[in-house]
Amino acid sequence: MRPNLSVSKMKFYSAFVLGWCSVVLFSVLVNTAVGQDLSDPDLQAMLLEYETEHMAESYRFKYATDDGQIREETGLLMNPGTPEEELVVVGMYGYETNDGTQVMVMYVSGKNGYRTKTKTRLLQESERNRKLLRSLVG
Repeated sequence: MRPNLSVSKMKFYSAFVLGWCSVVLFSVLVNTAVGQDLSDPDLQAMLLEYETEHMAESYRFKYATDDGQIREETGLLMNPGTPEEELVVVGMYGYETNDGTQVMVMYVSGKNGYRTKTKTRLLQESERNRKLLRSLVG
């Protein structure tokens, strides 16, 4: 007989909600730190793409905004109902800075902690102009 999954699912969904709350809090802190008023409609990014999938013991989501922000994440409850149970989360997020630098952060979280790897790349002038033109055209 399989162990009680309601406790496992509760842990899983708690971790999922905590992850989303962390994203929102991080966004608010970053915008507050740079002195931006989040209620200003000109500073709010438009959502270009959003996908989400929730399964019994896993989830996946991704989104992209018109100001160059992207995020993808997958969470999987490993060994549910056992003493070795753990939530493993793998994902990445990225954004573009004002000087045209693309920043990409990849992360893994599990029983060994939260680990990240960051990559940056300065966009060429032509790439920045294409992105600017696309944002103006819509």
